[in-house]
Amino acid sequence: MAIIALSVLVFSGNSIATPNHSGGGSGAAVKVHLGNAPSYAGPASKFLTGPIKITPTLGIALTPPKVSLAQMSQIHIPDPKALELKNAATRTAGVAPLVATLPPTLSCQPRALGCDTISSSAAGATSAIGVSAANMLGAYGATVEPPDQSICAGAGHVMQVENIGELRVFNLKFGDGTAVITLDNLMGLTGLGWSSGGDISCLYDYDNGGHWFITEFVSTTPELAGGVFAGCFAGVLDTCREGIAVSVTNDPTGAWNVYFLDPNFVNTDPGVGFLLNDFAKIGNTRDAFLLSYDEFNQNGSTIPACPAYGCFGVNGAQQFAISKNALELGYPVSEPFGGPDPFLNVLYENMGFDPTIQPPDGAQCGATLPATFVCWFQVIPAMTPDPAQYDNSWGGSGFMIGSLDFFGAGDTRIAVFDWTGLSALNSLGCSTCTGVAFGGQILSGALGYLDEGSNCAASTGGFCGLAAQKAGPIPLGDNCAVSPYLLNTSPVASCPEGGIATNGDGATQVSFAGGQVWSAVSTLVVQQFGKGTCGKTAECEIHVGAVYFVIGTSKFDSKGVFKLTDEGMVSAAHEDMEFPAIAAGGAGYPAAIMTFTLSGDGGPTGADHGGFYPSTAYVRLSTSSHGALGDVIHISAKGQSPQDGFTEYQGFPGPIRPRWGDYNAAIYVPGAGGGFYFATEYIAYPNCSDAAFLVDPSCGGTRAPFGNWGDSLNWVG
Repeated sequence: MAIIALSVLVFSGNSIATPNHSGGGSGAAVKVHLGNAPSYAGPASKFLTGPIKITPTLGIALTPPKVSLAQMSQIHIPDPKALELKNAATRTAGVAPLVATLPPTLSCQPRALGCDTISSSAAGATSAIGVSAANMLGAYGATVEPPDQSICAGAGHVMQVENIGELRVFNLKFGDGTAVITLDNLMGLTGLGWSSGGDISCLYDYDNGGHWFITEFVSTTPELAGGVFAGCFAGVLDTCREGIAVSVTNDPTGAWNVYFLDPNFVNTDPGVGFLLNDFAKIGNTRDAFLLSYDEFNQNGSTIPACPAYGCFGVNGAQQFAISKNALELGYPVSEPFGGPDPFLNVLYENMGFDPTIQPPDGAQCGATLPATFVCWFQVIPAMTPDPAQYDNSWGGSGFMIGSLDFFGAGDTRIAVFDWTGLSALNSLGCSTCTGVAFGGQILSGALGYLDEGSNCAASTGGFCGLAAQKAGPIPLGDNCAVSPYLLNTSPVASCPEGGIATNGDGATQVSFAGGQVWSAVSTLVVQQFGKGTCGKTAECEIHVGAVYFVIGTSKFDSKGVFKLTDEGMVSAAHEDMEFPAIAAGGAGYPAAIMTFTLSGDGGPTGADHGGFYPSTAYVRLSTSSHGALGDVIHISAKGQSPQDGFTEYQGFPGPIRPRWGDYNAAIYVPGAGGGFYFATEYIAYPNCSDAAFLVDPSCGGTRAPFGNWGDSLNWVG
């Protein structure tokens, strides 16, 4: 991550290919493009332990861990984009990426495709308030930033999960929501003396009667002793795990089987024992539960000098395909009489180490001269909405997407990866796993994208990536002189309103349906108002938008070759967008929607009455629309105030690192009561006055003292 592994790859333009050979259909897993054996194929007991069976208690409260706000802001600590920026100066002409003039420019006057109007109409969407800083405070005893969240739906339920380990379950109309359920409770972490870590994901799978999956990384250190901040986040030996919870039935409030993956057993990469399984994302196929994470070395003494594999402390993307049926049926990793369970198998691909899976700009992570980052990360597996949409060609296939902006200069390529032969996971003892292969293709000449996500206003261009937000009351910022935890330098009377983090142009969610793989990445975009040249005869503004890609698999099914079916740009005129996520409906269904947080200050002209507080918005897409259908962005949940959380001010007047939810989520549910379900971070309630905040920092129970974020739950048919 067998058939005969190919040790030499043939580069054809920007596509990675091997010589053609016969085979195909839905039978034998034969690879006809980049195809090589995974790094490991065999019993899951090499990586996994479990399961333990847990029936969670609803509404259980936790004693907060003894950690500081500074620690609470460090969820999702590693920052690959920062590493790219750090090493941008090492670029040479010999390794420069293939880019167009970036960021892309589009015309807003006259209006061209991609410069979209903003409508206050929800266009049929309904919305409800989900998890928020206030109810996290009540359940967990603290609040965190970023509040990464995910949404999944099926069997008459909608589930929302949230950093740092809590969830609520609703019916399909968002009514009858449960009390908060903590993942410390659901995963049995409290009984183990362990703690929730974050980077949370969930999905509903229809097979075997229906089952829910939840993942997050956890730490083998107890909450009351500092939790994850005193263990996995602190780089303590052998403390990081990935928790994988699988519901026993299709009832998410019932019993769960919980497995744990140990990232320090999967390979011998630099830092083994201190490896962090960061930014884990999940997907599903007919046969496999897909899991991906980025591997970081947290032990500085074991980071090799450059050039060498892992010399930046980044070891690259790690891909897993685990027997889905065995997980859903609750099979044990090891049978009671000893030895591994013969039906719980795993396939593993180390994308960072494998020299045959490297980007064309370089070899293994950090192993090239001059020393550059050049390393696959955020290679996200695809979620499939229902069994009718699975790709069962080549013995069962699964797909992943990753972007290629490794140098901080933007790029015009997108990569799609695949597993084939996944039905082998159902074989006794993985006996047919020699037919499994992992491969991919790089599609060049795509729309350009550039967003380094650095902590400066995106409107200034360059590496900057903070989106603007409408000015409004910020009682925490105005009172930061009496909030000593916010400051690591000298006190100030007040702190200014900050921006909304975008984190860069990596993929965060992938959807597969109707024979198409969909994903979107963030990008800066130059919006031109008027004809001519920017700054001379035309006014231009730089904003954050999104580029999306639709990759067809029909030729892959027959010949092993992917095709870029469609691509497009979505950009809100005068405003910004953060963390785009796409859900595809598939054949016979509405094609797709893209959801995102919408914010902005109206640009230089103060358009839209001064812009938008962080809001939930969406657009509809088709496989040939090249952009938003109707060129319209719809707001489904309008923000009520600016982001006023502690990471907006912590460290001011020195360096700060504003945080926003690191990803949004969307999924399609077919059938009666179905449609598109999506969730983003937004600001659900108006901020109270400075004076009222000093008396009641919860502003009447609508926020936490150090955070006012909320998540919206949304549906549209």
